[in-house]
Amino acid sequence: MILRDETHRFSRRGFLFQASALTASTLYSKAFATPITPSACVTLGFIGAGNRGTQMLPVFLNIPDVRILAICDVRRDNRDRAKATTDAFYGNTDCTAYRDYRELLARQDIDAVYIATGDRWHAQMSILAMQAGKDVYCEKPISLSIQETLALLKASKHYGRIFQAGCQRRNVGNFKSAIAVARDFVFQGTKTLHAGMTPMGTSRQNHFLPEEPLPDRKELDWDLWLGPAPWRPYNKGYLKNWRHERDFHGDLTEWGCHTVDLCLLVQGYTHCGERLPFPVMTFKKEHEDRLELSFGFKSKIVLRSKGFKGSCAVRFENTVNQAWVETDDSGEIAIHDDYRFLLGNQAIKSENWMRSVGHTTEFIASVKSRLTPSAPVEEVFAAHVCCHAANVAYELGRPLTMDPRTFAFKDDPEANRLLYRPCRAPWTL
Repeated sequence: MILRDETHRFSRRGFLFQASALTASTLYSKAFATPITPSACVTLGFIGAGNRGTQMLPVFLNIPDVRILAICDVRRDNRDRAKATTDAFYGNTDCTAYRDYRELLARQDIDAVYIATGDRWHAQMSILAMQAGKDVYCEKPISLSIQETLALLKASKHYGRIFQAGCQRRNVGNFKSAIAVARDFVFQGTKTLHAGMTPMGTSRQNHFLPEEPLPDRKELDWDLWLGPAPWRPYNKGYLKNWRHERDFHGDLTEWGCHTVDLCLLVQGYTHCGERLPFPVMTFKKEHEDRLELSFGFKSKIVLRSKGFKGSCAVRFENTVNQAWVETDDSGEIAIHDDYRFLLGNQAIKSENWMRSVGHTTEFIASVKSRLTPSAPVEEVFAAHVCCHAANVAYELGRPLTMDPRTFAFKDDPEANRLLYRPCRAPWTL
C-alpha cells in the first residue's frame, strides 16, 4: 500500500514557501539565555552562501519575524549573489557582505547564525558562533569526527545556546508518520531498520589535483575555504567536487545523518547525548553498497545505497511478524497491507527537503522562546557517532566493535587512529 503526501505550495514575492505550524510538543526544554519577546525580530547572519545556502536563503527571508543582516562567504560570487537577493527582498541595501566569518560573529546586533559551509567547517564554526553568543542552525553533518562531535556537545552545554542541526526530516510529515506507525509494531519483536545512503565510499580517499594559480583573496580566500582541513594547493576542481575528498567530506554522513538518525529515533534512542544506551556497537561491511550496525540486542540498522526508490529512504521492519513501513523524500509511504489502517484516512502533509520550512521556523521559535528544538546536539549525537564509526569499518573492510562508553574500537589501534581527523592551526579543538 502506497500513500502519497499532500504537498505544500507556497508563494510570496516569487518565493515558493509557507511557514508550517508549530506545536508546543515539538519544543521541550529550556536554554539559558533570556527569551526574546514574541513581537521582536530575530536578527540573522548567513555563513555559507553556496548551493545549500542558496536553497535556504528564501526560507529565512520569508519568515516574518526574521531579519537577515549579514552574509558571509569566502567566494565573492556567492556573497554578492546572496546580498543581492536579500537586498531585493527587503527593498534596501542594508545587508552587509563579509569574506571573513569573524567580522560577522563580532557583531553584537546579530542574534543567530545559519551555517551552510562545507562539512570541514561545521563543528568549529558552530563552536565559534556559540562562543560569540549566537544561536546556531547548522547544516548536517554537524561534525567530521567523533572528537568534533564531543567538542560540539560540550560547547553546546557550556554556552547554553540554541542549536538546531539540519536534520530536517525529523520535522517532515511523511517521516514523522512512518515513525509513529512503526512504533506500534516495531518494538514487538526483532527489528531491522534500513537507512538509505548515497553511493558509499565516495570520499574515503583524497584525490590531489595539480596546483593552479591562486585567485585574488577578494575573489576567493583559499585559506579560509580550507579552514580546519589540512592545507593543500589550490585547484578550482575542489570548489565543485569537495564531496569526493576525504579531508573535506564525511562520506556516510551525507545521508546517514538523516536516515541513521531516523532509525535511532524510531527506537526511542533520543536525547541521550554522549551516554549511548547500547551495550555494544558492532559494524560489519557486507558489500560495497551495504554495511550493518548491530547493538548487542534484537536490533540492527542496515546502511545500504541500493534497493530504494527515492532519496533518504528509511524502512522499518519487524522480522517476527513481517510488518514493515517505508518512506523517502518523495513523500510517499509504503506499508504492509495488514497495517495500513494505522495510517488512517487523512492525507499526510510533507514538504520539499530542499526548503525545510517546518524545521527552520521551529528554530526561530526556539530562539525567541529559549525552548530546545527537535535536533539539538544531544539528539543527533548518536547518529553522528554511528556514521563516523561506520566510515572506519567501511574503509578497513573488516568487522569492528566499539565500546559506546569510550567511543573506541576494541583491540584495534589502526581503526582508532582513523576515528580522529587532524585540525589545521589555528583552528584546533
